[in-house]
Amino acid sequence: MDVTSLNGIGGTLPQTGVTNASDKLQAALANIVSNNQSSDNVAAVSIAAQLQSQTSALKTVADNLTQGLSLTQVAEGGIEQIQSIIGQLQSLASQAQSPVLNANNRRQLNQTFQQLSSQLTSIAGTTSFNGQNTLDGSLSGANALSLDSLLGQKSGSDNILSIANQSANSLFGGALDISSTDGASQALAALGNAQNTVTGTQSNIGAFQQTLNYALANVDSAITNQQAAQSSISDTDIASASTQTSLADVQYNAAIAVAAQTNNLNPALLQLVG
Repeated sequence: MDVTSLNGIGGTLPQTGVTNASDKLQAALANIVSNNQSSDNVAAVSIAAQLQSQTSALKTVADNLTQGLSLTQVAEGGIEQIQSIIGQLQSLASQAQSPVLNANNRRQLNQTFQQLSSQLTSIAGTTSFNGQNTLDGSLSGANALSLDSLLGQKSGSDNILSIANQSANSLFGGALDISSTDGASQALAALGNAQNTVTGTQSNIGAFQQTLNYALANVDSAITNQQAAQSSISDTDIASASTQTSLADVQYNAAIAVAAQTNNLNPALLQLVG
């Protein structure tokens, strides 16, 4: 059906009714095609634009939180390896304390002990996420990871993750040597303290991860709500638009029929009607 022309309907009567009906039908169809019934509402368009901007900002925050979670997960993986190594070092030191071992046995145990200590230090120095070291002290002091920084806010909260240097010397308070019974005893004491320190660090990482998960859930919820609000303002109610289109179509066809019938009236009757 051509809604832009009335060719074929002649006569001298004014076509105002047909034209109005045609205009309504075209407007209804255009409303569905554009899928936007608020384009002529400056306030609605402005609000929708603001909501879109806010949603984009929230998505950036969500990305930051996700990256923060990934970083803490990498750090947690490194901490678990360090804990495992400390457990092995404790086992070696305990063996070196045994009075049935000779000096050569203890030297061999100490050699393995030093290799594992070096491996622990290597893990602390190389565990990183996206170029950011996580276990060498880089995430401490002024460089500690804070929730506020991930949210794009000025730091002021207590939600901060600070990880001290997890190298062997830092954890043990210096180099350890288990080639003697006394050295093995001192090593066991230092290793016990180190294990407690590492366990505390792991707990702090886990608590910060939980904070980030809660924050991310809240941001995701806010994004969903913002998008729903934007959609309700910007998107056309297709059902309503379709109803309007059907009504306009009926009015248009009726107007054409009336015009056609009117054009066929006897001129004398037209004078009476006039």
